[in-house]
Amino acid sequence: MGWFSWMMNPAMLGLGALAVSLPIIIHLLNKRRFKIVNWAAMDFLLDAEKKNRRRVQLQHWILLLLRCLAMLLLGLLLARPLLPSSLAGLLSEKQQFERIVLLDDSLSQQAPHQNRPAFDGAKEALLQFLSELAAGNDSENRLTLYLTSKPSQPILANEPITVGTLPNLSEIIRGLECSDGAANYPLACEEIQRYVAGQREGVARVLYLMSDLRERDWAAAASPGEASLGKLLEKIAANLANGCVVDCGSPQDQNVAVVDLESPDLLVANRVIRFNAEVKNFGQKTLNKFRVLFQVNDQAPQYETIESLPAGQAVTVTFRHLFRPQERENSTSGLAGEGPSPSSDYRIRVEIDRQSLGDDQMVLDQLPNDNVRRLAASVLDYVPVLLVDGDPSSISERSETYFLRYLDVFGTGLHNDVISATELETISLANYRILFLCNLDQVSSDRVKTIEQWVQEGGALVFMPGNQVRAETFNETFVRDGQGISPLRLESIVGDPAGASWVNFEVSPQIHPSLRTLLESDAGGLGRVNIFSWWTSTLAPGLRPEEVTIPLRFSDAENSVAMAERSCGKGKVVAFTIPADGDWTNWPAFTGAYVPVMLDLMDYLVGSAGRQNEIPLGAPIEQIVDLSVFDSRVSMRNPRDEKIEAIAKPLEETDAAQRSTLYRVQFGDTDRIGFYELGLTRTTGEAETALYAANPIVDESRLTRVDPVKLSSEVLPKQFAMVSLTGMSGQKVAGQQTEFWPQVVWVILLVLACEQFLAYWFGRNQ
Repeated sequence: MGWFSWMMNPAMLGLGALAVSLPIIIHLLNKRRFKIVNWAAMDFLLDAEKKNRRRVQLQHWILLLLRCLAMLLLGLLLARPLLPSSLAGLLSEKQQFERIVLLDDSLSQQAPHQNRPAFDGAKEALLQFLSELAAGNDSENRLTLYLTSKPSQPILANEPITVGTLPNLSEIIRGLECSDGAANYPLACEEIQRYVAGQREGVARVLYLMSDLRERDWAAAASPGEASLGKLLEKIAANLANGCVVDCGSPQDQNVAVVDLESPDLLVANRVIRFNAEVKNFGQKTLNKFRVLFQVNDQAPQYETIESLPAGQAVTVTFRHLFRPQERENSTSGLAGEGPSPSSDYRIRVEIDRQSLGDDQMVLDQLPNDNVRRLAASVLDYVPVLLVDGDPSSISERSETYFLRYLDVFGTGLHNDVISATELETISLANYRILFLCNLDQVSSDRVKTIEQWVQEGGALVFMPGNQVRAETFNETFVRDGQGISPLRLESIVGDPAGASWVNFEVSPQIHPSLRTLLESDAGGLGRVNIFSWWTSTLAPGLRPEEVTIPLRFSDAENSVAMAERSCGKGKVVAFTIPADGDWTNWPAFTGAYVPVMLDLMDYLVGSAGRQNEIPLGAPIEQIVDLSVFDSRVSMRNPRDEKIEAIAKPLEETDAAQRSTLYRVQFGDTDRIGFYELGLTRTTGEAETALYAANPIVDESRLTRVDPVKLSSEVLPKQFAMVSLTGMSGQKVAGQQTEFWPQVVWVILLVLACEQFLAYWFGRNQ
């Protein structure tokens, strides 16, 4: 293609050149059709022909050349010739250029370069480039500008670049802000490829891909497949004069960031909650002795010191905080019927203290924007637990709920109510999250249906049967041949009531969440628990083994089930085969083994009631709104304190008479790091909120740069050059080759017209 790069289809020119021989062949064939016959008058004609031979031969040569030229020009037309930009002025007053700029505005572009964010330097270089284009008068230039954060629509589309339009273009470009997200070059290039493929011909298009050359963005560029970045650039290059990748990023790649923040504990007030923050060193040098702060709302921060963080390593820092219940007017109680226990929203943040890095280590943290991690925590004021005592006693120590009752102390976050079996028939379960049925076997059928519905909607039920339970009654009430909610069917009481012999607990290899704390602190604690009597049991009919979890068994010959769990709708059901008191076991007496298991069990059963609401950056926030409780209009306040409102819409389009009161509201403007607060209004006029947090994408903290030489040789098309910011100006008039086939058509018509006219004229004068 070196000699024929000025044609789109050089093979057609070759065919045209071959067709040049056709007029000559026709001429030669025509000459062979005549037979020479000598006759008397021939001598006079030969004398006349000798006098005109030179003139006639010249005329024939002229016609033959014009016919050959017509065939050659026809081949040239089919080859679609291109005119270099240096000669474009011969055919038009000014060459037209469209400068397509893809500007990387990802979070990593906020890394400093030459004492300012790299993104600011890229904008200034682009403005200088536009100023030079506007000052020139040798071509007509237009600008199309894309951002990697919003590639679906160009910020500027085919805008003229002139002295008059430059102030407006400058204002728009200077007003651009670096995003908090990542660059998606394949998606942006797909949009550009669709754009250039649909534009008119006759315009020189040059692509300027302004990138900070982070390795993570180009990692998949050379991957196979039509959707890879390398393939996309090749497709774009077919519609371009040329292109270039402009290195506009900071050359520094040292960085440290907070990459995670979460709590392993149930978020509930009056309990010390742990928060684990993970800090990672993405650079090539060790960081020494710097601080990390932890802050809840506007309270005084806590500080922890990291003595050393080697290159490429991460460390977890643990903070602890005690939440206090807030006043009711400042709290929320769940937005979509998530339960009655009041909860409060907290803005929690962990941040690297850059001042503690010192001047010598400040260069090792090139991206301060990822030094903060946020957590939106919805903290329960307490966990409401209902204890039903099926064997009450005037002696409190003999009560079935004695040991469970005294878990309600400061530091556990529990709030226990104790009632009798009779009171269970009338109490509202909606006020509780956990229900313990202690040594209780019989409940009215209506109340059983209420309990089952309550579990289906997210409640947690715990069976702890004792000697007051009758197997037949229990199975008829809670098993019902597989239609009930108990995971176990009771059979009989076995063991030694006198306590002369006993069995112990055996833990399943798959550690249940309710046993984790105990096993981590005292792995042999459960082995010291003696069980003298217990219920034998089988799985409830209809339940498959994979539907039931068995965390504990006994060490008897049959390896009897001690604890079983099943899911039921949104809720959970746990069945023990021993009671909650100390009649059959010494377990409650071992507080070091009993208390942590029961507390962890309740935390597990409550589940996500205390929420950690984190959304991926840019992902929409969706909230279910019950219109029987809340108004349909919902507001959102973003990290910039801007208020956005939306109307909740039906979950499904159904008949108006059958339409549910559950609606959905969605907010999509979540492309900024920070807290997002949803505001709802109850039909009674009370305001409620839900808090969400969006954090930086972890990969943006990895500032390792790609090798420009490798990128240029393995990924970029041949038409693309690799240039620096200062070298961008040198690409402003790079070689567009403009098609000039309309001019070739006119030349062909002119040649054919001349040939016809001359043939007529020569023939008439012979």
